[in-house]
Amino acid sequence: MTIDVLSTGQEHERKFPVQKAMTGFVDIHTHILPGVDDGAADILEGMKLVRMAWEDGTRALFLTPHYRGSFKENTPAWLHEVFSMFRQSVAEELPEMKLYLGSEAHYEAALPELLCEGKVMPLLNSQYVLLEFLSTSVRSQIVNGVSEVIRCGFTPVIAHAERYNAFRKDAALADTVLAMGALIQLNASSILGKHGYGIKQFCHRLLQQRKAHFIASDAHDCAQRPPLLQACWQRVSKKYTADYASALFRENAQAIIENRDL
Repeated sequence: MTIDVLSTGQEHERKFPVQKAMTGFVDIHTHILPGVDDGAADILEGMKLVRMAWEDGTRALFLTPHYRGSFKENTPAWLHEVFSMFRQSVAEELPEMKLYLGSEAHYEAALPELLCEGKVMPLLNSQYVLLEFLSTSVRSQIVNGVSEVIRCGFTPVIAHAERYNAFRKDAALADTVLAMGALIQLNASSILGKHGYGIKQFCHRLLQQRKAHFIASDAHDCAQRPPLLQACWQRVSKKYTADYASALFRENAQAIIENRDL
């Protein structure tokens, strides 16, 4: 591939190596399960999202509908029913795409008990919980939430940590929750700078310090929040080594699938 660059009125040819497209991504955070939250509205949109993810190189998707607000009405039994029907549709078209069920659980005081009672789903019925906070949650609320979830025997995976003001303003907060036993997930779009420079800078600081464990799409739709990881993989593997990128996009997710410690 060649790119022409204009400089002082003259054209210069600058050559850049083209990286081979990668496959085998495991996306642990998506809102693709149709008709259950603010993600895919119906099975047609859900199938479009799955096709898009497949074509981009993803080979396993965690479907993680929100547990918060009005979405609390989605019981595990109902979600399993929708998941079963959707998985069948996906298998008919893309039999090699693996689907796993979980939830993105918004922290509230009752959440640890609900997890223990099986009323809120961890990721693939494992020890791992995709844990969300308000963007305005303060340090003490995040630390308390992580502590309570761990106390009940679960490992919190903090969803899109870059979105929380407390993490961006307090560099020590990531160290605190990691020392407690939590893990950190970042959104691919944030790493690519699609949500502002400050959020991008925070993501790259965590990546540079090897404090992130998962990169996911947080996909909701085909246009604004698509299930795309390839471009982010290319960026991360160049900047932080292919080995670390492989852990972030594929290997660490195997600990969730196998329900073992990371």
